[in-house]
Amino acid sequence: GLRHITDKIFLTTAEVIAQEVSDKHLEEGRLYPPLNTIRDVSLKIAAKIVKDAYQEKTATVYPEPPNKEDFVRSQMYNTDYDQILPDCYSWPKEAQKIQTKVDQ
Repeated sequence: GLRHITDKIFLTTAEVIAQEVSDKHLEEGRLYPPLNTIRDVSLKIAAKIVKDAYQEKTATVYPEPPNKEDFVRSQMYNTDYDQILPDCYSWPKEAQKIQTKVDQ
């Protein structure tokens, strides 16, 4: 973690975002990377900020993680959950029959 957000962090963020905008994106009229890449871009931003924080001795998490990107990824919120329900339910044969007034 960091205790203070400095102007350098904002500059680093802007630089990483600028690197993620390709010539194709610019031709499409985009100033920012596509929204569907937000997690990947956020990961790169955070990893660069973590790297800089350790170089500048402003990081608060020790020991320093050897792989900054893996460390950041382990801290990110994950919306992927294991499926707890079966893909297919087994229904009794009796329940699968179409019921009509005549059957009753």
